[in-house]
Order: sequence, then C-alpha cells, then structure tokens
Amino acid sequence: MTTTVDSFFDEYARRYTERDVEGVTNLCLWPFHAVRRGVAIHMSDRDAVRDHLAGEIAAYRFAGTATWTPVEIETRQLGDDSVFATVHWNALDADGAIVRDTWTSYQLLATPDGWRFLSYTNHF
Repeated sequence: MTTTVDSFFDEYARRYTERDVEGVTNLCLWPFHAVRRGVAIHMSDRDAVRDHLAGEIAAYRFAGTATWTPVEIETRQLGDDSVFATVHWNALDADGAIVRDTWTSYQLLATPDGWRFLSYTNHF
C-alpha cells in the first residue's frame, strides 16, 4: 500500500473539514457500519453512507467546528490488507480553540484505490 495510514487520515480530515460529503463518502466501502453512542448503524449502500456522513458533517458545522486535526494515530496491522486505527481528534473552532477532544476507531481495507473505511466506532 503506497499511501500510509497517516496520510490517508490527513486526506480524510481535509475532506471532512471542507465539508466535502462526496469526497468523504468516496473514502468508504459499503455495506458500511458505524457505532455511535452504543448504537449500531448499518448502511447497505452508497446513498445511505452519504446521507449518514452529510448529517454528521452538518451537525459538527452547526456546533462550531471549523477544523478537524488528528492528534495521534495508533494502528494495528491485520494481515497485509487491513488495519484497525484509533485516532485522537481535536475539533477546532475558527479561532483555533478546541471544541471537541475525542477518539474514534476505524477498520480500513487496502483497495486498488488506496485505504478505504469499512467501519468506525466513536468512543463516546
């Protein structure tokens, strides 16, 4: 895999910060799974993934988040083509103040197009 996990998350953060819903959706595979607040969310197709991400991106924008920054990325290789990655994120407002300090774990799969998300779990 030519793209490192760290650079993949940098690209993801850039797209998320720019509110590029299509770009973020293109980093996912489907079916896709998310766990938020202990609830499993199953998304069977691209439209469901896009709608889910659009809602999340909009909610953070309305909460005052201007920028997402990965503070620390811990990865665990799962064979040659998959990793679990836990990312410590800071969400910053327009003045650079931290508005959210959080962790999310992801499962990624190596594809011919680079790393892609299979799932995520928020740690709150």
